[in-house]
Amino acid sequence: MNERRITVKDKNVMTFTLAVLLLAMIILGVSFSYQDRSPKVIHSMDVILTKKTHSEAPDDPDYLSANNQQGGGQLDKKSRPTDIVSGPAVTPDGLSKQQTKRQQKSRQQQDTAIVTSVAGQQKQTSNKNQQQKKQRLQEQKTNARQQKLAQMKEEIARKIQRYAKKPRTKYVSSSTKAYEYAPYINQWVKTIERTGDLNYPEKAKKKSFKGEVMLTVGINKDGSLHEIKIIKPSKFRFLNEAAKHIVELAQPFEPLPDTREPVDILYITRTWQFLPGHLLRQK
Repeated sequence: MNERRITVKDKNVMTFTLAVLLLAMIILGVSFSYQDRSPKVIHSMDVILTKKTHSEAPDDPDYLSANNQQGGGQLDKKSRPTDIVSGPAVTPDGLSKQQTKRQQKSRQQQDTAIVTSVAGQQKQTSNKNQQQKKQRLQEQKTNARQQKLAQMKEEIARKIQRYAKKPRTKYVSSSTKAYEYAPYINQWVKTIERTGDLNYPEKAKKKSFKGEVMLTVGINKDGSLHEIKIIKPSKFRFLNEAAKHIVELAQPFEPLPDTREPVDILYITRTWQFLPGHLLRQK
């Protein structure tokens, strides 16, 4: 087996290649270092919340902040914040627990306000319905009272009208002391007796015949006959008709006199006797 010999030319090519590589490393600064495979630790970023702001931004800020602040204090070197309380934890939606609690509390307050408002509206509606119901009942009672009052007024008006239409009457008898009507009654009795003597009933013309009838005669204001009532009839029926017929024949009478007591109808009650000798006299 033939072994390949390294010639001078091969040595020169190898030397030239190593020299080029070394020169490239020097020029390009390529270096090799040990790579640590242990887990990397990412330090947290310090963020300071400030309430005040400065018009100029610092050239070399030590911490992140929402507002521009110029350094101050008594230390020569920067110092981390000493607040032992960590920042609020952030929920997946980007809100802190405190903000979440505040939002929950706000929602609860809103829900309570809504429930209170709805309850208040329902109460107001209930009160309004009750007031409307009471008002309707009051109106119904008022209408009922007004209708009843109207009926009473109508009834009173009818009674007044009936009373106004009802004639004013006056009743006199032989025992009644009516001085204002005494002359008129005496003249009226004489008229009836005279008419009775002239129109004496044929059945009563017996020599010993005797009978009597009590009549009430109503005379209108103008002297016309209003009505005849038999108060106490005779045992002889024909005398009742004869007495009524004599009164009818005697009309018209004189008009009623003007007296202090206005009268539309004057009722005169008398007992008439049919006597022997064809005579008619008041008892």
